[in-house]
Amino acid sequence: MKTLITKRLILRALRATDLDAFNAYCQKPFIGPMAGWKPHESLEESLKILQMMMKENEVWGITLKPDDVIIGTIGLHVRTVENALAHVREIGYVLDDVHWGQGLMVEAVGRVLEHAFMDLELEAVTCGHAQSNPQSKRVIEKTGFTYTHHETRPHYDRTDIIIDMYQITRDQYLGGRP
Repeated sequence: MKTLITKRLILRALRATDLDAFNAYCQKPFIGPMAGWKPHESLEESLKILQMMMKENEVWGITLKPDDVIIGTIGLHVRTVENALAHVREIGYVLDDVHWGQGLMVEAVGRVLEHAFMDLELEAVTCGHAQSNPQSKRVIEKTGFTYTHHETRPHYDRTDIIIDMYQITRDQYLGGRP
């Protein structure tokens, strides 16, 4: 996994040593539900999820320069066979609430989009947010995505949740670059 660097951030491969920092924000009662997953209930649960993400190799740990402590994660996921064949991935992200409102996620998403289109040569990247998550909506809009549709997905609490979906194509991204 390629390390991605921005003005304030380093996006790097996840490591087993990230467990304590990962668990610290993943157990908070309002962070996971905003991203569609339940708060972690134990260090063991966080370990299993961290190990799964490390194995899949689709997720970067977000760290502030010069610290090497993760404050969130961001990934490019292959969600369906159709998307894989069409060279489309879905971006997903989470950030510890103590870092909200500083533009860090906009910075991280922007760098991952650059990697997606310039290095991986993807055709499109999609992104979604729960309708109850206006913070994520702002990140999506600030990074150039266009609304496409909404879909219903199962939520961690066994209810259905409506997700507003967005997309940015390679042509849109390249056309919007200075």
